[in-house]
Amino acid sequence: MGLVAKKLLPATLVIACLVILVWALVRANAAWHFIAAQAIAEPLFKTGGGSATAFESAESHVDTALRRFPGNPDFLDFAGGLLTLKASQPGVLGTEQRVLLESAATNFRQALTVRPLWPYTWANLLYTKDKLGQVDLEFTKALNRSAELGPWEPRVQMQVVESGLRNWSKLGSAERAVVQQKVLDALRKQPRGVFAVVKDYGRPDLICDVEGIRVQIRKWCAQVRAQG
Repeated sequence: MGLVAKKLLPATLVIACLVILVWALVRANAAWHFIAAQAIAEPLFKTGGGSATAFESAESHVDTALRRFPGNPDFLDFAGGLLTLKASQPGVLGTEQRVLLESAATNFRQALTVRPLWPYTWANLLYTKDKLGQVDLEFTKALNRSAELGPWEPRVQMQVVESGLRNWSKLGSAERAVVQQKVLDALRKQPRGVFAVVKDYGRPDLICDVEGIRVQIRKWCAQVRAQG
């Protein structure tokens, strides 16, 4: 090895180490901002809302995290969830609400390009499409993928059931079958929750012929049948 090459090798190693160090510091800074955003937003998610200042602070931190580490699916999923929560606040209506939900959907789509097998992101996208009233091919895909990838995840089950029943008349036979199956699955996992949803939508046909249902559900089914 020549003298020049010997001199260049240490310099190259130093540069490589500096690049790695900068990369690690940027990622660490992104993680810090994400943790800060989570801490601020935790009470917002627990209570269903909060002050505009709290929302702005949480959004600022997660936006910084995404600038430092674009494409991180956890950051994107969290940012989308924060936007959907903000869209649900009292007084947020019309164009403002729609813009927030569209932005949330964009975050969920980006997260799914990186982590396409995560059922919670599919359920989040399904929720957002439902709120936007967009029962289209993407809605159908989100419903199917949520059911497929998170068959026993309680929150995923309930999102498929709720969005499916709310838009039942717009669904095809295959999607209706998916929703029906998810009702049956949820009866095993969270009977009270799914019963409340089915009852709200007046759909005794989905649960009243199921064997082994709870006493409360059997009583409701008996009342419905007596009335009808």
